[in-house]
Amino acid sequence: MADFGKILKNLRIENGYSLESLAKTYNERFGGRLNKSTISRYENGLQEPIITVVSNFARLFDVSSDYLLGNVSEPFFRLDNARILREVNSPRPDDATDDYSLVTIHYAGPVAAHFDATPDDAYEQRTIPAEWIGRRRPEDFFLATVSGDSMYPQFQDGDEILCLRCSDMGISGRIGIMLLGGGEATVKRIEYKTGEDWIDLVPINPEFKPRRIEGVDLEQCRVVGRIIKVIRTVDQI
Repeated sequence: MADFGKILKNLRIENGYSLESLAKTYNERFGGRLNKSTISRYENGLQEPIITVVSNFARLFDVSSDYLLGNVSEPFFRLDNARILREVNSPRPDDATDDYSLVTIHYAGPVAAHFDATPDDAYEQRTIPAEWIGRRRPEDFFLATVSGDSMYPQFQDGDEILCLRCSDMGISGRIGIMLLGGGEATVKRIEYKTGEDWIDLVPINPEFKPRRIEGVDLEQCRVVGRIIKVIRTVDQI
């Protein structure tokens, strides 16, 4: 776990946590008993976490456990997802056997990774491996396609994203889909402070500027989902 401490520290700083606030958030969400001293020892390589702690931090920061442990360079679950998705959605002979347990969910069309764009409201059905949604119901999820470059390189134009339906990000700094006034929709890192009358929609690509929404404009906004998995085709068969 040599890289765990360094990666944990980077994620903590990127998401605006102090050692104390991260310990508080972790304990409130997972019923833990971490303190800032323990997290500091993790970050400095003086103590190794148990696997449950690694898993919980992965959930808190919306990354994979393998990313936290330094086993992969991408924070999201890409691996061979694109190949699996092609296989389970391609036509098969009648006598073919399924290699995967499948579920059907909605596909919502393109969602902008920039501002001033409207998603396609026409729903289609797509099939995905059941293991992608764990023990949740298929109707708790939808698929969408990233359009634009404001979330590059973490999300690229054309990436498909698996999203968990929700009306609240739960933790500031998570990446989700926000519907704005006039049918505008966008994929962004959503930042806020509890009790304050504003939210910031923050791109990852430094060429794009954040957008603050505050006051009465917030009444026209709502979160519709947060991103769980990225599905990317990297080469042709």
